[in-house]
Amino acid sequence: MGRPYGRHGAQYFTIRDERFRAAVRAASGDALIKLQAPVSDERGGELPDSSRWFHRDGNKRLVRDLARGLNVKTETTVERAVNLLRRAGGEFDHVVSTAPFPQTARLFEMDAAFDYVPCLTVLLVYRGEWLGRTRECYAISDRRGPLAWRACENHKPGRIAAGHNVMVAQMSDSFSREHLERAPDEFAATVRPLVEKRWKLPAETFATALGHRWRYARVLQAMQPVELPPGLHFTGDALTSSRIEDAWHAGATSMERGLLQT
Repeated sequence: MGRPYGRHGAQYFTIRDERFRAAVRAASGDALIKLQAPVSDERGGELPDSSRWFHRDGNKRLVRDLARGLNVKTETTVERAVNLLRRAGGEFDHVVSTAPFPQTARLFEMDAAFDYVPCLTVLLVYRGEWLGRTRECYAISDRRGPLAWRACENHKPGRIAAGHNVMVAQMSDSFSREHLERAPDEFAATVRPLVEKRWKLPAETFATALGHRWRYARVLQAMQPVELPPGLHFTGDALTSSRIEDAWHAGATSMERGLLQT
């Protein structure tokens, strides 16, 4: 059965780097599915295929697959990273943070900042399938209007339960900054009519809306590595660019450079 609502996070990821391709293929195998439906621009032109993939069981499953065999602990609060190091009585020789750098800096007790671009995301659920113009393409990308990205998740086989039409809208930089501190249900109500108008969705079929605030969504340009206290390391997409593939690549590069060696 498909999931009734889908997720707010990254709708797809690219596979361009051969090392990343080998890693995700080894981890997830046939669970990786290529998006077949096109992505259009605001004028209706089809954008080039940038190798768009998704995980059959949800993209967060990709991380779980890659971590298979590791001792993973979740829902564990860490307030001071240094306390995890052996020299401070902890269990580890090194601590690596992949959290956005402002959060990493607090964890490492550093006075450092880096500018991230926020993104407000809204998931909209409608009763029915392939409503309005949703069959025409997977998504519409718009660099000029408030709706930077709007996608129909029904184009992912097995991901959405029968009888539902699920849309995901990601707002522009300017819209997201302007409305960042509004409650999710408030900015979701503002976004909904914009999506319905563009996709010609019947308003009477609307079921529910879920808004999410990504405060540290992406970076405009890669940050320069900073000097960190001994044993503490930062690796994340801010060191490259804000894609799932880039986050993996940043971690792999850290290992290659020997940053985690004792």
